[in-house]
Amino acid sequence: MYLVYLEFIILGIIVGALTGVLGSSGVVAVVPALIIINSELPQDAIGTSLLIDVITSIMVTFVYFRYGRVNMKKGLPMVVGAIIGSQAGVRIAFLIPPEYVKLSFAIFIMAMGVYSLLRKKDIPGTTAKKTINLSPFYVILITIPIGIATGVLGASGGIMFLIIAILILKLDIKTAIGTATFAMTISAASGAIGYIIVGHIVLIAALIIGTISIISGFLFSRLGNKIQPATTYKILGVVFISIGLVQILA
Repeated sequence: MYLVYLEFIILGIIVGALTGVLGSSGVVAVVPALIIINSELPQDAIGTSLLIDVITSIMVTFVYFRYGRVNMKKGLPMVVGAIIGSQAGVRIAFLIPPEYVKLSFAIFIMAMGVYSLLRKKDIPGTTAKKTINLSPFYVILITIPIGIATGVLGASGGIMFLIIAILILKLDIKTAIGTATFAMTISAASGAIGYIIVGHIVLIAALIIGTISIISGFLFSRLGNKIQPATTYKILGVVFISIGLVQILA
């Protein structure tokens, strides 16, 4: 039993390190780790990952909110779409055989790795010259698929919310990050609640990993600020592709 707790603590340190050095995507490592190391069902691992995502991102949202960098009015349509989509995603996840959920996540995380290796811009959309005007209704429709991905894959869709906040909602970069993080937190929370209701979540793992990752992330963030963005993306790409391959071969 104590060995399991030690594994959770180590995983929390790793997640925090990935988050602090590479960005908020560090929590993605939780799903394959719980499946491979702790032999959890894919659905249990995804639900636990979402709850950890809530724990780690809610603090970031709080900081941005304190500085007035969360636009509730413009972010509300994203939140509505995220809630609808994530609840649908939870139900879809249980219609898919566990082995296919595991394979889908492996492909997803490897795709993220390839994207990171090929990525040339620090933040998508910050240099875009044109913006898109859409009504709140269409913003909801656009964010529903992001919510579905949250429920099915345990990925909170932070980068996609950020693109919407910049290109469609026309928010300045700091407010866009704060608002996108807020939407990401709600999306993850909605998905986590769905998994809690059906009993597919490892609560003790989420609490230990989430708490440790906050501390670890704060400490490793100092290192992350010293690394050049291009190097960060290369490291992120290699890490994600490696995790995906290990999960497929395990």
